[in-house]
Amino acid sequence: MKHVKNNPKNATSNSLNSLWRRKKGVIDVQFNWIFVMIAGFIIFLFIISIVFSQKRNADAQASIGTINQISTLLKSRQQTANVYSEITLPRTDLSFMCDPEADYTRGFTFKISNAERTQLPTEIIFAPPSITTNKIMVWSQAFDLGFPVSVFSYITTADAAILIFNDSDNTNEYAKELYIDLDTASNITHKYIASTTEYSSFARRTIVCFNDKCPSPNNNDYINISPGSSGIFEYGNVTFHKKGQQASADKSLPYITKAGLYGAIFSASSNFYSCQMSRALKQFEIKRALVESRLKLMQDDLPEGTCKLTLEVTVDSEIHPMNNPGFNWNNVTLLYGKSLDLDRDNTDLTMNSCPKIY
Repeated sequence: MKHVKNNPKNATSNSLNSLWRRKKGVIDVQFNWIFVMIAGFIIFLFIISIVFSQKRNADAQASIGTINQISTLLKSRQQTANVYSEITLPRTDLSFMCDPEADYTRGFTFKISNAERTQLPTEIIFAPPSITTNKIMVWSQAFDLGFPVSVFSYITTADAAILIFNDSDNTNEYAKELYIDLDTASNITHKYIASTTEYSSFARRTIVCFNDKCPSPNNNDYINISPGSSGIFEYGNVTFHKKGQQASADKSLPYITKAGLYGAIFSASSNFYSCQMSRALKQFEIKRALVESRLKLMQDDLPEGTCKLTLEVTVDSEIHPMNNPGFNWNNVTLLYGKSLDLDRDNTDLTMNSCPKIY
């Protein structure tokens, strides 16, 4: 039998090859795991991106739906006065902005959360600058100045209250008139108070007082109403006071008609109120110019007599002097007086079987 010697070189080579194969196997396994982890991470990120994309799309669709609901409600209120409505929404951050520098058709916008602002070019709406709520409460009043001009809408929420400052004997007649009239606003919370510590649980409180008989100016925001000689709902002055500020810093502005008074009450600031009233008077000027043109055309078709003469006086003495009113005390008192004259002229025309002004 032939004896085969072991070659040390071959043994060493085989050992090295075996070791290399084992190391290569370990490296292959490690590489495969790294590859699986990277691929899995990429797939995970892809799935997460899809989830977030779907959430963003769902949020965007919900925002669009909410915006459409709010826009529809507010625009519908422009057609009907003295109506109360509610709209239930997902809990929403809502803000309103009136820009006095913008054209009046672009000056008023609202937005929800991070959505784009939505323009309301013709609506006159009084509201706080921002609210977070799942229910919007809307009330409306006609704004007439001898003829229909617009419908004002007022926005509030269930956690807000109008607190009417009255004396302890409950004898303030203006306070009573305001309270009774607010009863027609259905669920809008309004209460008498003789002390500002009452009803402090409301998130937003609008304190209303009359003729400087108001709470402590150091501790309270309030709106001081000074009606004119004709009564609380005709015309007058409103003063917006912020707690702690000097009386010289208070902002005093006129109001006209019940609609205008509630505009001040439902506005959170004098600037917002002034901006919306200025927009309303620009709408008034458009309507006034149309009424004037219509009456001049009617005059041309009428024979000489009482009807023609009454219309001529109406145009020259009432309609034309009301043109381009600014939002100040002198113009407000002028508009109020001329609107009464228009009501009288309209009654005279009706009694004489003449064409009416409106």
